[in-house]
Amino acid sequence: MKYTKEELINNIMTSIENKSFVKGTISQLLGNYSFDKIILKPVLIKENYLIQMEKFQNKKAFHENISMENISSILEEILDNFKQFLIITTTEELHIIKSKNSFNCKSKTLVKKEVTLTHNREKNYILNPQTPIPFLIELGVMTKEGHITKEKSNKFRQINRYLEFIEDTLKELQRKKLIKDHITVVDFGCGKSYLTFALYHYLKNIKNMKLNVIGLDLKKDVIDHCNAIAKKLNFENLEFLEGNIKDFNKLQNVDLIFSLHACNNATDYSILKGLEMNAKAILAVPCCQSEFNQKINKTSETGLKTYLSPLTKHGILQERFSSLATDALRSLSLELCGYKTQVMEFIDMEHTPKNILIKSIREDFKKEFYIERKNEYDRYINFLGIEPLLNSLIKTYYKI
Repeated sequence: MKYTKEELINNIMTSIENKSFVKGTISQLLGNYSFDKIILKPVLIKENYLIQMEKFQNKKAFHENISMENISSILEEILDNFKQFLIITTTEELHIIKSKNSFNCKSKTLVKKEVTLTHNREKNYILNPQTPIPFLIELGVMTKEGHITKEKSNKFRQINRYLEFIEDTLKELQRKKLIKDHITVVDFGCGKSYLTFALYHYLKNIKNMKLNVIGLDLKKDVIDHCNAIAKKLNFENLEFLEGNIKDFNKLQNVDLIFSLHACNNATDYSILKGLEMNAKAILAVPCCQSEFNQKINKTSETGLKTYLSPLTKHGILQERFSSLATDALRSLSLELCGYKTQVMEFIDMEHTPKNILIKSIREDFKKEFYIERKNEYDRYINFLGIEPLLNSLIKTYYKI
């Protein structure tokens, strides 16, 4: 079936006016439009029926609510600049491709869909942002009435994102029968312990698990403050200790090691401790990976600094490359030590640039896997032309 632009606009407007319009997705930019994707959906705001236009540019979304009087002209502008359209009504799905002088449409009948008129979709957080949570109140993230404070809204999102990773890790450990109803966790470099308290609350009060949680940090005043909060909230089996990661020897076996923004080689030492304590899972969000950056500067004429001079002659590019190169080595090293490893985004870049999480779960691999990975590892080290501290720390734990 083919439509002219005027016919297509009339059809869409009819579905909007009779309130059968569910959603429109417009993609594949053709013209000079400022945005590369648009989603349209009806919303009801203060008893006014409007069309919400969600426009995407560089992975960011911008919202605008369009009145019935203006939607027709907006549709005309959109149809001039895009090639592909998906229109969903309560009874029909239309796939539309723009050709030179017309719009080719394929229709599919649907089981009747409901029109949702909510203005904003609420994020389904693990921690309810409308319910008073004692540890969040003590840490200044939430008011006593149960509202997230404006200055800590990013911290609240980070906490929930962290708990999403903990939830996924927990399911994986249980599926592999590595843990049952008890878990032991160590948080290296816990700082003010937003995430340590969140972890305890999640495991104890949401998952009803038996647990033992330890937070470790170098700052005595911070540790004293965290222990005072834990005591005030009657958080049993939660302990905060002052000390260096390298010297930690309180436990022999743990289920989960976590380190958030442990600076430079502190992340490497937390990985080492995880291996020494036979950790079933190691999660790390590294920070300030300066070791590679410094060592690359000292490489010889046959080293990486010469071969990648278009990159290394710019300090900011070399710094970013060094960070990625460091975390790639950490991921590969953990695989050689018997872990299945993923590298993923911890939280949106707009909240913090230190947003890479290395997630490692203990696995059983065939010997061929380690040989392949060791060959890849050796090629990588030779390419970098440096001797990383991590290699000397954990090479005795390699499975080959």
